[in-house]
Amino acid sequence: MAANPEPDAAWHTDPFGRHEARWWNGTEWTEKVRDGEQAGIDPPGIAVAPQGIPLNEPASPIPGRRMIRLFGRRLPGAMLLASVALVAVIVLVIVVAVLG
Repeated sequence: MAANPEPDAAWHTDPFGRHEARWWNGTEWTEKVRDGEQAGIDPPGIAVAPQGIPLNEPASPIPGRRMIRLFGRRLPGAMLLASVALVAVIVLVIVVAVLG
């Protein structure tokens, strides 16, 4: 039997204070949030310090996601890398089609 068992997956008060509730998947906080009946997506991040959760044990720290600012928008680094790779492939296909 584990000394500090993780709580079951369920909706809990958002420990970041940005929404009414955030989904705990049994291991970590997810990006799934809700305010009343309105569901949404909001990466947990560490932009706001957690206010606490309604559990006996505090939650483990949530690692932040690396974000890159592009054209005034904050994007995950992987999304930017995938976009650059896609543009490179399109350019390569055009060059090959034109040259022969």
